[in-house]
Amino acid sequence: MEVNFHCAVAPQIQVASLGGERRPLLVIDGLAAEPESLVEFAAGAPPFRARGGDYYPGVRKPLPQAYAEKLCEALDQVLREVFELPPGARAQPLLCALSIATTPPQQLRPIQRLPHFDTSDPNQLAVVHYLCPPQFGGTAFYRHRASGFEFIDSERLHGYAAQLKGQVMASPPAPGYLDGDSELFEQIACIDARFNRALIYRGNQLHSGNIDPHCGLSADPRTGRLTATSFIRYSVPETPENWSSH
Repeated sequence: MEVNFHCAVAPQIQVASLGGERRPLLVIDGLAAEPESLVEFAAGAPPFRARGGDYYPGVRKPLPQAYAEKLCEALDQVLREVFELPPGARAQPLLCALSIATTPPQQLRPIQRLPHFDTSDPNQLAVVHYLCPPQFGGTAFYRHRASGFEFIDSERLHGYAAQLKGQVMASPPAPGYLDGDSELFEQIACIDARFNRALIYRGNQLHSGNIDPHCGLSADPRTGRLTATSFIRYSVPETPENWSSH
């Protein structure tokens, strides 16, 4: 079964700033022209599966790369302006998948009970496209209390990782999905899910799915917490002019 995805001609686009570090967030309502076709694709073969080494608390199913390519094409200008992407950078989809949260709270690993970041690269974007109703919960963003960090770049990475490891070993996070403030993290924003709403943010932002297990953790795409997730890296192609001399 092929996926039929096209961006709507005139989606509603809002730009927000997150926390004290004022990092950009795009909220796009009405992203897909025919969002129901994505749900139908999700419900068809092949089935969703758990991915080894993936910290997502559920199952995934690949989406054709054309989904991310069409998204980048339609939103190219706004992405470059909002996220101040390097001139000449080209989009490279790294992950394009449908995801359903299915893991019971008591089975979450400690790392799944904390906010996380996808990469330290500021030019890699995360796209979360909700294909479920609001009651399943959206996405929350956090500040690490001890460091004050709201995003993790290469300069912050090693110190933050060492500090957080020590904190978690001394006081492991309570079982269950993260819901608001915790001992180690302060929630700085929470964006509700809405059918056919997409959030786009830098992958180095500290964030977590705001998942409500009381609404059910069904693996059925038509009744569960279904999202389309993409990671897109923008990089400048190497040319003789920007090669380093050796």
